[in-house]
Amino acid sequence: MDLQNIQQEQQQQQQTRHDHQTQHTAIVTGSTRGIGKETALLLLKNEMNVIISSSNQENVDHMIQEIYEKFPSKKDNILGIQCDVSKYSEVKSLVDKTIERFGRIDILVNNAGIVSYKNIIDTTEDEWNKTIDINLKGVFLFTKEVLPHMIENKSGGVIINVSSGAGKSGFANMASYCASKFGIIGLTESIAEEVADKNIKIMAICPGGVDTKMIKDLINQGVDRSGMKLLKPGDVAEKIYDMISNQKKYANGQSIEFYNN
Repeated sequence: MDLQNIQQEQQQQQQTRHDHQTQHTAIVTGSTRGIGKETALLLLKNEMNVIISSSNQENVDHMIQEIYEKFPSKKDNILGIQCDVSKYSEVKSLVDKTIERFGRIDILVNNAGIVSYKNIIDTTEDEWNKTIDINLKGVFLFTKEVLPHMIENKSGGVIINVSSGAGKSGFANMASYCASKFGIIGLTESIAEEVADKNIKIMAICPGGVDTKMIKDLINQGVDRSGMKLLKPGDVAEKIYDMISNQKKYANGQSIEFYNN
């Protein structure tokens, strides 16, 4: 390869890097299935760079391969990273890699979550801690780490925290889950007050039952499905995208309940 071709290739690489860094970049936690997966795909289809993450590397690899096959033109717009949202070192590493690759973070969707279906007497300390650590501490860690980058880029940012209808009303045998989801709403409202003058909007979405592996696991453990009108993950993803793209419709710190009526 002669010098002219090398220079042209370098210029093309620099232009590609510049293009990626001028596009909005979104981190979606827990994005290899359910609501997170559908949200990540929708953001990708709408010309954003998207970080795919899960605590399971195999799930990340499978999701990335699926995107490569379905959207070959989007290969350069995705980054797959294994991340346990409850561990600060892994959260920081993901955020650092995102900045290194895309140069900015505009959107954060805190979606990762688990549920434990047990009465409070039988719930162990480890089960309680794991639910709170993933569902609530994870939101804290990601928000804490991402906010400085959103503030620095001066173009603002949007954070969507996925709470639940169980963050509005308590349910028997789901104390740790409900506590974590109620906590997300309080965290959202508090942070909204802190960033009100930073051109950053943070909101929570509180969907009812969604047709995901989580709800199926709950049903298998004894949750009564009678009368339950389940949302599709794609329905929630579309609502999340509306909250991101039509921010003027929503108030900072707002928790939006979303049900299949």
